[in-house]
Amino acid sequence: MFDLITDDQFLLFFGAFYLVLGVSCFFAKNTWEEFIALFVDNDALSLVMGILILPIALFIIFFYDNWESLGSIVLMVIGYLALLKSLVLLMKPSLIQGLLRKEFVKKWLWLDGLSGIALGLALLVL
Repeated sequence: MFDLITDDQFLLFFGAFYLVLGVSCFFAKNTWEEFIALFVDNDALSLVMGILILPIALFIIFFYDNWESLGSIVLMVIGYLALLKSLVLLMKPSLIQGLLRKEFVKKWLWLDGLSGIALGLALLVL
């Protein structure tokens, strides 16, 4: 079924995904800050995030599985990092809250935006 999806389509999809998220950090800054505050204050949201991230990570790992180009290597690394992140969020949510501080995250939200834009563009171009 997934044979119809080419490697380029995976890179285009995830490139656009990260690009939109990165741009969103600038256009919806206050909303992102509110979400981060909720996330930091509530361990239960860590479980929700873990549940949302897990299928995306597994999809990349199992259905993409391509290490041939720089873009595909970047996407595979993202997949494995997302799997690790989802496992931490699902098994030890308090660890994430312990590592995050609202003030720190709010101060560096612009960097998340820039990294999302850079990652998105890299996947689209590579």
